[in-house]
Amino acid sequence: MVRTSKPFLRDVSECSAYSLLLFGGDLEVRATEGIVVVDNWVKLDTKARIGSLIGGLRQRVDSLLAKKIDTPSFEIANTNEMKLIVKLLVSDGHG
Repeated sequence: MVRTSKPFLRDVSECSAYSLLLFGGDLEVRATEGIVVVDNWVKLDTKARIGSLIGGLRQRVDSLLAKKIDTPSFEIANTNEMKLIVKLLVSDGHG
């Protein structure tokens, strides 16, 4: 993001809201406003429950990745968490 006379985005790629929620920056759930803020600037309208669930899923994936580093033979793709992530990304939350 570049700021001149107003903010501009350069070199960006479109992504789904779930991709951003799962792999973006820090999440802040603002339940009273009905939004989740990603990386202190992207605001997504959603229920606080979704933000909390995604936050928990991200923590679980972080621990799975740490396990994969410690045990390279560990099959991370076969875990329930990774199957859920694939389903969310493919269906964009509609399935």
